[in-house]
Amino acid sequence: MAVRDPALQTKRDRGDLATAIGVGALAIGFLLFDGVRQITELFSAPDAVTVRAPASAQTITADIADGVPASTDIVILSVEDVNVVSIVSLLLGVVISTLGLIATAVFATLVCRRLLRNVVFDRVNTRLAFAASVGLLVAGLGGMWFHNMGLNGVFAAIGGEFDGQTALLMDAIPTLIAAFAVGVLVIVFRRGSVLQKDTEGLV
Repeated sequence: MAVRDPALQTKRDRGDLATAIGVGALAIGFLLFDGVRQITELFSAPDAVTVRAPASAQTITADIADGVPASTDIVILSVEDVNVVSIVSLLLGVVISTLGLIATAVFATLVCRRLLRNVVFDRVNTRLAFAASVGLLVAGLGGMWFHNMGLNGVFAAIGGEFDGQTALLMDAIPTLIAAFAVGVLVIVFRRGSVLQKDTEGLV
């Protein structure tokens, strides 16, 4: 059975962590860009708000070649006379979800930097992981909540009723699962910190 070279393994670990830090920085930049894009799209039509909303599946003719039958469950609406509360809610939905994800990426990057410095089980890493989990929860639940409020106002302005709450929840599920997974890491860091202290006390 081959024995791993500890020095080589350490080098690989450091390379992986450095890559993770780079990916985190790119993710932060992308999230900022996407947040600005969403806000720009929201106010892209003069005197109206433009939103993407889930809807019942509808048959359309897709603009492909000579046109082909297709179905869609997403509509893009540009609606005038939307009340201020709904507009603010739509804006908050974008801002909260974007900032929550950016905060999570920042906290995760900080954890990777500390791991790169051989700091693993301590209170700071535990708190950073906890903050990342909260950031994901805020992004998922907060963004969904305000987006739903805003879409209610948009549909009311055109005399309809928004009933796509389930679709919004399903869109938020991956973020909520990620929050749960990071929450498990919080427990791991916390237990590891306790075990490390107990071990130090025995030496």
